[in-house]
Amino acid sequence: MHIVDEIKEFALAEPLHAIYDPMGPTFRYSDVTDGVATDGRQMPIGGVTDPARCPAVRKVIYDPVLREIVRKYLGHEPKKIITILDWSFASSMSDERRRELKHGVIDYHYDVAGYNFVYASFYITDTDRHSGAHVMMKRSHKWKPLRMLFGSARATQEAVYRQFGKENEITIEGPAGTGFVQDTSCYHRASPPTRGDRLMLAIRFVN
Repeated sequence: MHIVDEIKEFALAEPLHAIYDPMGPTFRYSDVTDGVATDGRQMPIGGVTDPARCPAVRKVIYDPVLREIVRKYLGHEPKKIITILDWSFASSMSDERRRELKHGVIDYHYDVAGYNFVYASFYITDTDRHSGAHVMMKRSHKWKPLRMLFGSARATQEAVYRQFGKENEITIEGPAGTGFVQDTSCYHRASPPTRGDRLMLAIRFVN
């Protein structure tokens, strides 16, 4: 079986937790319709606990080509690896409601995960701008003015466009299996899914 199919089957079968209630009742992917679980809870995101338990996920984490890319970027082997496997559910939910339910990654922000870090992300389902595509602003990991470095790591889309130029925005779309490596100290966000669910594997390698 293809590694992407193995990861998808794992995520379809595993109990999920709500992003805003990680210790609350779990549910399965099949329990969610239009962003609402069978128990009535709205679900912007459902996460798998400890996805590195999946052999296919471990194959990705320890893929020699990926690890060589990470070593070259960090300058050495990563000291810490964090693995995330989340379903983002398509719905007509408003952006404001998503924010209330801790789906804040729909807004531009940058990560602060340590002195040096890099993410490898993989779409496990076909993904476009209507199903949760990742959006980033080129070169924003290096050229932030001081006003963007102090205070909140979040910024409005207007502020990001004004500083870096809308022409430098990239929307990463692709079929299942599409992957990209990114220094997430750049400004980035996730498109709110409206027409299709997204399953994404993200691996954070920290200095």
